[in-house]
Amino acid sequence: MHSPAGGQGMNTGMQDAANLGWKLAAAVQGWAPDGLLDTYHAERHPVGRMIVRLSGRLLTTALARTRRDRVMRATLPIIMKGFPPAARRLREAISGLAISYSAPRGAHPLTGRRAPDVLLTGEAGRLYEALRDGRFVLLSPAEEPAVSLLPARVAHATPRSARLPSMLVRPDGYIAWASTAADPATRVLGLRSALARWCGLPPEPSVPHVTA
Repeated sequence: MHSPAGGQGMNTGMQDAANLGWKLAAAVQGWAPDGLLDTYHAERHPVGRMIVRLSGRLLTTALARTRRDRVMRATLPIIMKGFPPAARRLREAISGLAISYSAPRGAHPLTGRRAPDVLLTGEAGRLYEALRDGRFVLLSPAEEPAVSLLPARVAHATPRSARLPSMLVRPDGYIAWASTAADPATRVLGLRSALARWCGLPPEPSVPHVTA
């Protein structure tokens, strides 16, 4: 139970549904890798806990009765207006757009963050349009060698900007893997690991060691 200030419960509930929906579909369709459903609690429970605290602070500020608290409430909009980055961070926190998930050690900084709605070549037009069919989307150049790894549940799209890293975007709009590695073999290795973790793609089979 928490304050409805800012509509954060609604935003959080929609993100909960988006996060769990594609994972349930993967389990029902039989391709979910081991532990995929467990990631729902690992990713979303901390978000719910944070929202309860944040909405409580907003309510406390709105109902402030002491003179000091009333002064802070009156000056906060002025301060936020003078510092646009701080205002943007507050808006993104309230809307849920700033939420990110933990990433494996050594992962690209974008891993676990919400993907921007980048413009694409071809008919899709933009990333969020390409995500509408519920599949993963690999954003990479058209000649990316790793495209040969992709199962049917992963679509490939080419960003209009050549400056973006290669990214594997989950159906809920979060980045499962990203890379700026120049070596194609390194990108293939990283993408294969991400596909095995999130899409159920079998890992590269090991070659048995033969002794003379």
